[in-house]
Formats: sequence, structure tokens, C-alpha cells
Amino acid sequence: MSRLLILFPCSHMGNLLIALPHLRAMLAAQPDALLVVSQRYQSLVEQSLPGETRLLYYPEQALSRQAPLFQRVHRYLQLVMAMRRFNADVAVDIEGEQKSATLARLSGAAERIGPRRRHGQWFYTRQPQADWSGHRWQGYASLSQPAANSPARYLPLNASADGMKEVDAILTDIDSTDGLVAIHAGATKTYKIWHAEQFAALCQQLRRAGLTPLLIGAGQKDRQQIARIQSFLCDPVIDLCDQLSLAGLIALLKRSRGFVGNDSGPMHLAAACGLPAVALFGPTDDTLWHPLSPHAQVLRWQHCHRDCERSSCALDSYPCLQRITVDRVVNTLEELGVIPVAHPGPMKTLRIS
Repeated sequence: MSRLLILFPCSHMGNLLIALPHLRAMLAAQPDALLVVSQRYQSLVEQSLPGETRLLYYPEQALSRQAPLFQRVHRYLQLVMAMRRFNADVAVDIEGEQKSATLARLSGAAERIGPRRRHGQWFYTRQPQADWSGHRWQGYASLSQPAANSPARYLPLNASADGMKEVDAILTDIDSTDGLVAIHAGATKTYKIWHAEQFAALCQQLRRAGLTPLLIGAGQKDRQQIARIQSFLCDPVIDLCDQLSLAGLIALLKRSRGFVGNDSGPMHLAAACGLPAVALFGPTDDTLWHPLSPHAQVLRWQHCHRDCERSSCALDSYPCLQRITVDRVVNTLEELGVIPVAHPGPMKTLRIS
């Protein structure tokens, strides 16, 4: 039986969550297989594929531009040598990013399979026509050797013991019966981000309903968006940005009552955790990227103008996203059972030290 190298070093968490069922199917079908994934998501992969040892981690942080050049070259060569020692007969790349295509070319595999892309003949020996007409799950399925069974879904996620301890320590001053609603107000691209003022108004509505909004995220863009949200509030919302590991975030989501967020990795993570979720979409295609959960609801004000592009709105202000009203989000949370339909009670303000 051939030795299979599976390449998915993608840096986007949502893509990984969508691809994981297919990655697991390929590992299950091929005893002599090795999966390359980003080290950034090691805990997520280990929770999704419990007991799996056929893993090689792409050292994303060590290869960042902030690292010294010698260190980057050294770590990259270590990765390539580890792949070549595996002595793969076949390499499969279902994402087709530049870094995964390059790894396929350097893998030493005689047969290299990947999606059609610019200069693809330099990287792959075979480029089947991928099915990108529907959800990305289906596109990955069309390239996987073999694919996971339909219907499209995420792999189940459970909170780890370490993650639960981490959340217990952070939420010591919060009554867990209050009903936590996780909010991810950031995104990798500006055109995906709902206005901070709208998020602030939503937090106020959740407080009036007796719930506890929690702002989650990581990195500079999320911190800046959270600062803008807090500037619209007299009483700050609990800010957990950069305070949770990935295992801790999963544990928090499993404990929460609901989720609201833009089109982002945390949105897919919340849906994978089975959380009732409201996903706010603008110019990105929800047909391609909608959450794979019956408990999640996509909201958009209207479909984009025919002349719109993701990074260039024909109407200047992305009304497809920005005209989603707070009331519509609240009504959707009520429909999902996150907010009780009748929610009298005083507004609550909670803080953590």
C-alpha cells in the first residue's frame, strides 16, 4: 500500500475545521500516512483526532518574519527533511495555498495531487478539477483520497481538562448560571467586521436580558476592535482577548449559552462546539463558508451589488453587513433559544479582576 503525505498547513482555523473530517478519513483509509498541519492549532487537532500520532506540525510561528532569518531557514529545512524521511509515494494537497504547494514539490513524492492553480504544473503531477461550486467542505471532498461521508459537518469537539481549569480560573468572579454569550467582534479582514457601535449596543441588550456578554479574540486587530466597542459603553464588557489558549477557548464556548460573531475562525469553532450561533456575513460568500451546524444562523442585510468585490464595495460602506440591525441579531438569538423571549430584569454589569 502506498505511503500518503497529507498537506494542510493552512493558517485559517475555519478552513481547518471544515477540512478535518476529510483529513481524518484519509488517515483512517491509509495506515501509512502522515498529516502536516499548522502548529498553531496543535491542541485543536489533538482534540479532534484523539490518539492520533501520525502528525507533523508546520512551525508557523518560527517561520514568521519576526524570527531571525537563520532560524527560519533552519526550521524550514528541518520540516522538509522530516517529510522526506517519511518517503511518501503520494502527496495530497486539498487547499492549494502557496506554502502547501511548495511542500508538495519538496516532499519527494513521485505523485503529487493538488487543485488547479497558477503554475500548478510546477508543484503537482496531477491536478484534478475541484468542485468549488458549493461549500468549501464539498471542494475539499472532491480532492480528498478518500473524502468523509456526507452530510457536511464538523468533527465533534469536547472541552479538555486543561481547558476547563483555565476557564474556571478566569471566570472565578462570574456566576456560571448567568448565561455567557461569547462575542467575537474581529476578523482577519476589515470588510468582514460589523461596526463596533453595533456590537456595543448588542452587549447592552444582552445585559438587559440578564445575560453576560464576553468579548473574545486574539491579536492586535481584535484588541483594537474591542477597544472601540468599550469606548461606546459606560460600563465595560468583560474582555477575554489574548487571555485564553485554544483549549481554553473551546472550554469557554462549550460552557456558553450562545455566540455572535463575524465570518471568522472563532465563528466556525463555536458552531463546531454545538453552540447556538449568529454569523454576521457581508461580502464573503456564505454559500461557500456558512457554519456547518443546524444551531447556527447566517445574517446578511442583502446580497452584494453585482459590481462589488470583497475588498471594494460598489456602495462604499458594505451595507450588506453594516445594515444588519441589533434588533435583528437579538431576534435571531431569541429564535435560537439564547435569549428568553420574555426577558425582563435589570441591566447587569459584571467585571473580572
